[in-house]
Amino acid sequence: MSVKVFILAVWVGLAGCAQSGYGKTEQSWDSWIGTSKDDRVRDQGIPIRCHGFANGGEACEWPIRWSPESSGTLTMQFDAKGKACQWTYRDAYAEQRSAQKCL
Repeated sequence: MSVKVFILAVWVGLAGCAQSGYGKTEQSWDSWIGTSKDDRVRDQGIPIRCHGFANGGEACEWPIRWSPESSGTLTMQFDAKGKACQWTYRDAYAEQRSAQKCL
């Protein structure tokens, strides 16, 4: 029984660490809203792929590596003027979205 409790405690602790890391990162990604694609490329490097929308907007994806074994994808959407208007982060365990959405 004590082994199960120990495993549960470790799992809960790791989940708490991951959530607190996401929270700090969400604040960072929220600060990118309104910045240009050029700003994002300067900071994050060249995206792995981009898709243009009929309205002139665009969505671009960057890989996010938390550790050698853990990674996800950050998708930034840009409006027709090239300004970031929303983000989405996805990995095997979570999906996070910005509060702000593109119009």
